[in-house]
Amino acid sequence: MGSVMDEIQGSVDNRGLLTVSAEAWQHAVRAAAVIGPLADLPRLGRDQADEAAAELGVSRRQVYVLLARWREGGGLVSDLLPGRSSGGRGRTHLPEAVEALVVASIRKGFLTRQRRTIAAVHRDIAAACRAQGLPAPSRMTVERRIARLDPVEQVTRRHGPDAGRQRLSAAGPVPPVRRPLDQVQIDHTVVDVIVVDERHRLPIGRPFVTVAIDVFSRCIVGLVVTLEAPSALSVGLCLAHMVTDKRAWLERVGASVVWPMTGKPVELYLDNASEFKSEALKRGCEQHGVKLRYRPPGQPHYGGIVERVIGTLMQSVHDLPGTTFSNPRERGSYDSEKRATLTLPELERWFALAVAAYHGQVFRPGFNGGS
Repeated sequence: MGSVMDEIQGSVDNRGLLTVSAEAWQHAVRAAAVIGPLADLPRLGRDQADEAAAELGVSRRQVYVLLARWREGGGLVSDLLPGRSSGGRGRTHLPEAVEALVVASIRKGFLTRQRRTIAAVHRDIAAACRAQGLPAPSRMTVERRIARLDPVEQVTRRHGPDAGRQRLSAAGPVPPVRRPLDQVQIDHTVVDVIVVDERHRLPIGRPFVTVAIDVFSRCIVGLVVTLEAPSALSVGLCLAHMVTDKRAWLERVGASVVWPMTGKPVELYLDNASEFKSEALKRGCEQHGVKLRYRPPGQPHYGGIVERVIGTLMQSVHDLPGTTFSNPRERGSYDSEKRATLTLPELERWFALAVAAYHGQVFRPGFNGGS
């Protein structure tokens, strides 16, 4: 785990992501959203290049330059940072006046009970641009803007609140996921057990666990146990655990189990805690094309999937020596500190075994993953 984090930190330091101005970084992020999909095409046609040029506000030639930089680099946002070449610098978005027209037309023309089509809304935008002497965005650009809308809000505004509520479940909005790693939820909690130091076996406190769960499969894809309170570091460690092969980690903690789930998520779904809104996490995820999405404030049930899994793990923790249980009433006269025997590495091993047992339940025939 340490070597992976050293590599990640070294990459960040070498590229100086956090030293790039906010404006330049956002320009690169917007360019990557357009250039990235084009790089997957076997051949880029002139019409597609022209559409990309119109969306980015650059020349067709500059689109090919950006595409070459993306392919020659690592497919990262930083490959497209302004300053790498002179062409199109600072113009990686629609003109401000056109952007304002697009946003207003989608709000007033598409997100209404009239339920007008994308084609009709695009015609309105094109007409308004012509009237003001502005370059009209392509229909594909309008489609992309609409695709980024919140699906529940879109259904509610176009079909009414009853239809919007049908898109919600007891745990919040039905995630628009169709395959593993489309959306991963991450959350933390303090573990209901006291651990001891490895040398003297004296109580040193309750650790914290950060858990990442894949919404599609309900599998746990990342986990980290720390003595420090949740922070951007623990989030980063959990992400590193998520994207790397876990066999080395399992061997280190002495757990003879299989944990094959690994990979980069398309989207992270998080609460509004400060560690989830750090600039380091934001830019790191943008750099690798990982979307960040946050729960609506004041509605914690929207993160119900990961919270149910954490609740299941915590219930099992109550069987361990040194447990604090969920509350003083449940603990009664049980002396948690006196009974504590597990070190942090031993607790990590227990969590590895618990995750393997949980995955055995997830894949048991007839088990629906807690949905």
